Amino acid sequence: MVIQKRYIRSLLSLPLAGLLFMLLGTQQIAAAPIDSLLPERSEQEISQKWTQWMSGKDQTATFTQNPSTKAPYVAGVVSDSTLEQALGAANFYRYLSGLEGDLVLDTALNRQAQHGAVVVSTGELTHFPARPADMPKDFFDLGAKSTSSSNLYASYTAAGNIAVKSVEAYMDDSDASNIAALGHRRWILSPQLKKVGFGIASRDNKNYASHFSTMQVMDTSRSGKLNYNYNLYPNKGAFPVEAFHVSQAWSAQLNPDVFAKPSNSEVQVEIIRSSDQKTWVLGSKTPVSSDPVKAFFNVNTDGYGYNYAVIFRPDNLKSLKAGDTFNVRITGLKKKNGSKAEISYQTRFFSVSYPSQEPVTDPQNPGTEPQEPDTGNEDYLDNHLMQFEYTADRTLKVRGTLATYANKTFSFQIHGPSPEEKHIRTETVKLDANGRFSLTVPNLGVPDLTIYLQVDPSFMYFIPTASNSNVTYSFE
Repeated sequence: MVIQKRYIRSLLSLPLAGLLFMLLGTQQIAAAPIDSLLPERSEQEISQKWTQWMSGKDQTATFTQNPSTKAPYVAGVVSDSTLEQALGAANFYRYLSGLEGDLVLDTALNRQAQHGAVVVSTGELTHFPARPADMPKDFFDLGAKSTSSSNLYASYTAAGNIAVKSVEAYMDDSDASNIAALGHRRWILSPQLKKVGFGIASRDNKNYASHFSTMQVMDTSRSGKLNYNYNLYPNKGAFPVEAFHVSQAWSAQLNPDVFAKPSNSEVQVEIIRSSDQKTWVLGSKTPVSSDPVKAFFNVNTDGYGYNYAVIFRPDNLKSLKAGDTFNVRITGLKKKNGSKAEISYQTRFFSVSYPSQEPVTDPQNPGTEPQEPDTGNEDYLDNHLMQFEYTADRTLKVRGTLATYANKTFSFQIHGPSPEEKHIRTETVKLDANGRFSLTVPNLGVPDLTIYLQVDPSFMYFIPTASNSNVTYSFE
């Protein structure tokens, strides 16, 4: 679940011609494993691209002309450096999934996206905004053209490059309103995408999301046809923990020229963690839940990104760290000729901050087992996660890891079941050098809670917590 820090929306394209296929021939007795035909990236290659494309991702967005989100409206112009950082983020995530990281910025799309960001900032976050009475029609028309053909993002904070943060949010896409389709992710990973544009605008409103970004993603100008069967996120082989966390959905994007339309009732996913052989089997019988710590499964055949998608998430991972390895097998698929097919691969997580090292043997005891490098995060929630447990005896327990706010002090303002109810108490916590903390508050005496988490004077999270709940929130 993503609470009121950011909101994203994705637009479903018109139905694609040729997505309904006849199943020809007889089915094979055994499924044939199919390779993606896309490259498996090495740790070294990924680390190099991280340095190239993501090292400056937290720099503040700048403009060569400031936009105005009230009359007289001005679209504004985002600086080249800010646009290049956003482009780098999009290319990095495509590169991770085995696609070429060769998207380019388009001047016309940047201009269109900038108008879209201003238009969407005048009201609610929607692909079809209403025209403000004082906005010129030609200005609105260009902005509306943007909002109807782009990914949209909104945030309470303008910290860092909001366009980069929007790309990270689109690739996450695992909040309750987006996980069933992963539309934003699939548009960014579209095999037809070549040209993109970004827009950024802000409005003066402290009570609602005030910062907006648009990303034009429905371009189909890539020349030639990509020879691939499917692409994965996270991808097979090495994959950085910095680009994934435990509450995110896994996905396989299937080429509709290769695969018949998959069936939610037939597809099944098996995941095995190598370290302890823990096994998850996910399919149509997996209970549907928006809780980010619970399992999820869906097959989506809508037209996002011009592919089908198998979407899944194992439950109760609690943490994800360098060295974790998972073997994934997707069955119940069919090729266009009707023959059975399956996808099998292994994903091995590593950290670009803590590169893999050779196992270390104690020179004083050469017969001892090699020791794995200690990254120091084995017993904590994955970065960006916070767990809220409200027990039957009215005790609130909170723990989390928010590396962005390391060494800072938070305040928790605790209210009754609705935000308007009487303030019960305020608790403060100090995060350690790794951004970790824990808090226990007993004897609260009400069935449900409303919590305001104040991380700085102008930025607050709103968190509802029901009695007997145990929920993990993602803070991106």
